[in-house]
Amino acid sequence: MAEDVFDRNVIHAGKVFIKAGEEHARAYMVQNGLLRAFVMDGDMKVEVAEYTPGRIIGETCLMVDEPMSMSYEAVVDTTVITITRQDFQKKISRIDKDIMTILDHVMNKLNMQDLSAIDKAVERSQIDDDAYKMMAALTTGLPDEKKFVYEREVLPHVNRMVKTIKELKAKDKDKTAIPDIPTDAV
Repeated sequence: MAEDVFDRNVIHAGKVFIKAGEEHARAYMVQNGLLRAFVMDGDMKVEVAEYTPGRIIGETCLMVDEPMSMSYEAVVDTTVITITRQDFQKKISRIDKDIMTILDHVMNKLNMQDLSAIDKAVERSQIDDDAYKMMAALTTGLPDEKKFVYEREVLPHVNRMVKTIKELKAKDKDKTAIPDIPTDAV
């Protein structure tokens, strides 16, 4: 049946096709290529997640009328299958009301997870690269689950230490710099 076929589109590399804060009534399943979700933190673009073939973005838009929490762009030319809210609503209109209640609950949880992922991405973007290197050295040989715990608990402190050391070094460097001699004094 023709009504069971979803649209297939190509999103070209570099194109931002969903912007945070916009209302959106579609979901996209990545068929091939790569999409990236990001938020802006001031002037800085902060990557939140990448979406490879088989992954879906915008699924909460099919049921919830809320603005998008993230922007999305194609990293490379990407083919997506587009599912509109109207098509989705037609398909789920035959579902039991109890199942709909569960789906609504799941959608709300997904929205909360997106917000949590954004917060974590912004926090990660503020960690100095040298702090990550120091944590890697400190946790060498630990099992992955312990590395995660150590990173969660210790990385913020290591980051503050690394940033403080860099600030102190910059101040020391400024103190030892030879002051400019005004040209009219010569």
